[in-house]
Amino acid sequence: MNQIRKTSVVLSISLFALSLIGGFTFAKSNSVGTAIGNDVSSSELKAITVESWECTKAEYGWEVFTDKDKIIPPTYYDNNFKYEPKASSSQAIREAKIVNGVPGDLKHYLKKDNKLMATKFRFTYPGYNEVTIRPPRNDSYKVERIRSYVTDNDLSRQDYKKDANKRGVNNAVYEIYGIELPGVVRKLSVWVLGRGNEYTLEGWLEDWKGDSHIVKFGSLDYIGWRPLTATIPAYVPQDTNSYPQIKTLVFKQFKIRSTPQTSGETVYLFFDELKALTDVFEVNFDGNEVDFDDEDKKKKVHLRNLISKLGCGKSDGGSSSGATDSDGQPTN
Repeated sequence: MNQIRKTSVVLSISLFALSLIGGFTFAKSNSVGTAIGNDVSSSELKAITVESWECTKAEYGWEVFTDKDKIIPPTYYDNNFKYEPKASSSQAIREAKIVNGVPGDLKHYLKKDNKLMATKFRFTYPGYNEVTIRPPRNDSYKVERIRSYVTDNDLSRQDYKKDANKRGVNNAVYEIYGIELPGVVRKLSVWVLGRGNEYTLEGWLEDWKGDSHIVKFGSLDYIGWRPLTATIPAYVPQDTNSYPQIKTLVFKQFKIRSTPQTSGETVYLFFDELKALTDVFEVNFDGNEVDFDDEDKKKKVHLRNLISKLGCGKSDGGSSSGATDSDGQPTN
């Protein structure tokens, strides 16, 4: 009996050891193979400030509109359109500007003269009223996108045959305005100072294919500072199977909505620290530094530079980001 028991113990230990070896082998086979070994990291989450309104040059900050405005602003840049900071109609007033202030929970790392984006609006009649807050149409928020279809071989157009400049690669490039978000974004957050008004807040995004997506930040019916968070759905395209994998999203605007039950008093809202919880992981491999041309190099460098955004619309050499764990919490 003792001999049988010893044999059973030895067999059990051997099976357990084999299972461990098998587990390690499985983990290794699922790692990312690179020229310097296997990289078992499949994600690198960072919380990056993409807009802090510290560098907004316009005195009125971002542009604010209502659906009651007499002139609806164009989606893209229009030389004939002039933004009016204090426009009003018989049905609504609206205004936006930059003011000083800081959320109490952020005082330990923001400056005392920290800038906020503030907006004021009011509607004459209750209903499903809308307020749009978007970046100003200047170079700081200009984002170049490449069409997903080829336009440079349209030989049927007479102007194409005559004008050599229209045959260049720029013919496939178009411009939109907003904040280009680094990496593959999981969540967006923004600090909002509310005063108990019955409105809701949305964020509008555009993907690399030109499709729009709406994410919900939630209700503004509270008093004081509060961080509002919106989750980016998994179906929103942000990467491809080829290198570089990342295909960036552009944050285009906030949208504030009311209901027929919303009261009609003047609304004051203040925004600070728009952040993205984003996965900036990109596989490195032998040959990823080889460039076909300047356009190829520019695209790769641009994606890397986005990670070092300073919260002012464009990226820079520094960084205001911090490494986080899988739940998005700072590791330092």
